[in-house]
Amino acid sequence: GHRDSNWFSYVAYGLGIRSVLPIPEFVPAEVDSDVTITIDQVRSLFDYVPQEVIEQPLALQVEREEAVVYVKEAGVFLVQGGCQIVVIPAPDVDELKLRLALVGTVMAILLQQRSPLVLHASAVEMDGNAVLFLGNSGEGKSSIAAALQAQGYAVVADDVAAVSWEEGKAMLAPGFPQIKLSREVAEVLGYDWESLWQLHPKLEKRGLRLARDFPQKSLPISRIYLLASGSQIKCEPLKMQAGLIALMQHSELMKLFSSGEVMQFERCASLAQSCQVVYLQRPRNLSLLSKLVEVVEEDVGSSLLLTKNGYFAC
Repeated sequence: GHRDSNWFSYVAYGLGIRSVLPIPEFVPAEVDSDVTITIDQVRSLFDYVPQEVIEQPLALQVEREEAVVYVKEAGVFLVQGGCQIVVIPAPDVDELKLRLALVGTVMAILLQQRSPLVLHASAVEMDGNAVLFLGNSGEGKSSIAAALQAQGYAVVADDVAAVSWEEGKAMLAPGFPQIKLSREVAEVLGYDWESLWQLHPKLEKRGLRLARDFPQKSLPISRIYLLASGSQIKCEPLKMQAGLIALMQHSELMKLFSSGEVMQFERCASLAQSCQVVYLQRPRNLSLLSKLVEVVEEDVGSSLLLTKNGYFAC
């Protein structure tokens, strides 16, 4: 990734990215490019978006090799073959909104085209492995990841987790060094709200930029927590079948690529076999975050002991 005056070079999700747009969320790096991001000033939104869709906040048209993503006030993103994103900005483009869409939904679709498994999850590095937290939007994936980060663990994915296989082992490619936090969570964890990155004036969350030494190498996935709300803290390993169902429900964009469902199923099955999925129920109470960190540390620690003694190799 030689930087000339027109290109920025980054790495995210283990991919080299060359972009004509600056993307401060991603880690600058001089690497060969796997993905290019360009702007098309010639074509217009209306070449891709029918008039009746223009007022919708979001519209997607997805095929296996090409997706068209429309985000109101940002523009159209053509996502092609897992290696190219062409941006057609809206006439009244809101640049923050464009970048938010680019590093979020658009990137998730590009990852899906490259065909590892993409999970709706946040992830933290613990003892050299990736520990994932699965959950629906608003279920607290980022909160628990940020609470672990505050205890010295590195967050390696926020909301979108890209899984691949190396020599039969499930691996996580680290995303980019930012985690989205609500004001309440930030304050409970002792972060100064005003110093956090404003992602968009209308967005209630802000971005916590993570440490400079963000991990770039893929990490083996050792444990996956399925988050749920309940009256007390409960942590129980799921049988493989239940683990598989949980993974299927949280594989990103599963519904969009119906053609890939068999492959998706096989990948989820392979992941459920190779690492333990754990059901983690807790009351939605921010004062319990530190207790939750202890429960996870203890659970991950006990699984490591077993592994070291050779009873259970994940």
